[in-house]
Amino acid sequence: MCGMALKSKPFESLHIDVKKGEFFLNGESMKAVSHLELEFDNGKWSLLVTRDELYAQADSS
Repeated sequence: MCGMALKSKPFESLHIDVKKGEFFLNGESMKAVSHLELEFDNGKWSLLVTRDELYAQADSS
């Protein structure tokens, strides 16, 4: 990530319903997620989420 440190956000809840194809993080629906990494270390949970986002140059007028 170009030497930048990841900014930590609060992790309060996680809900995954495979049958419905739903994924909620802290009560918010998550889209375009390509990778999840859930970890439990010394009594604390952490979740790394990788999302795919596309940025494109706007057409010039």
